[in-house]
Amino acid sequence: MTVPPLNPCRRALHHLHDFEKWVFVGLTLFLAGFALLQIILRNFFSTGFIWGDTLQRHLVLWISLLGAARATLEDKHIQVLLLPVLLPPRAARFLPYLSDGFSLAVSAILLYAAWIFVGNERAAGDLAFSGIPYWWLEFIFPVSFAMMTARFGFRLSGRLFGAKGGNP
Repeated sequence: MTVPPLNPCRRALHHLHDFEKWVFVGLTLFLAGFALLQIILRNFFSTGFIWGDTLQRHLVLWISLLGAARATLEDKHIQVLLLPVLLPPRAARFLPYLSDGFSLAVSAILLYAAWIFVGNERAAGDLAFSGIPYWWLEFIFPVSFAMMTARFGFRLSGRLFGAKGGNP
């Protein structure tokens, strides 16, 4: 059985999703390696990078938020499945639409709040380390919430307009 070729848009999205996955893997490996290096430097050489803890905290944020965006793509985000059990089957059919709509609204609100937060950090002009502004490190907030908003929007539009799968 042969797989039909993807159209150019789907192919580009496939490559973008692969890139996202490898960024996530790369950041995780870098965080583990850097943490190990810090431990070795502190325990055996009584030294270390002064800015190492700040970098590690921000790497954890990046990994967490990219992981949440990836979970949204794969439909593996946290879900509460109580209502489908309590509601009659006829009413439960509409829950995926309500769930995706609610998730879309929450993600959009968090995107707006993250955008304002990063704008305020940029205006403050504080530096994290090595001349790197904090807002550069915190820019992952609006990026990840934009990814989640788009993915919930695609899923909802796919449900509403009959596309298979919902996600591009």
